[in-house]
Amino acid sequence: MAVLHKKEEKIQAVLGRLPKKYTDEQFVEMFIKLYSKDWGKIKSAYIKQSQDKEPGAIINMPKPEVYLRQILSTYLQQDHAPKAVEIKEEPVTEVTKTKVPAKKKTEAAEQNQAVEKKAKTAIKKTTIKK
Repeated sequence: MAVLHKKEEKIQAVLGRLPKKYTDEQFVEMFIKLYSKDWGKIKSAYIKQSQDKEPGAIINMPKPEVYLRQILSTYLQQDHAPKAVEIKEEPVTEVTKTKVPAKKKTEAAEQNQAVEKKAKTAIKKTTIKK
């Protein structure tokens, strides 16, 4: 289960408020200011996991500050890597449809309805004559 939901959106919001050159500590501080409830969830998940373990057991989750730094570093790696890979140009084929004037559309629709009505009446007559 994820501790922090909508990570990318929150990281983008925090980075938007920081200067271009920032430190990890500034990122953590700004995250705490903007998302104090999420920070509380991260801390409580860490505390809960550390309390559930027996003494001497390894805790899987890193400390809350380290957890945020890891999320930031993975986001930055993912944000820049796919852009270079995904650029592929494929030939674009355009599908053009001829426009039919409004009168012709309604006439065609009326003709289709008339054909359907004739087919239905023919079927009814044949079933009645049994």
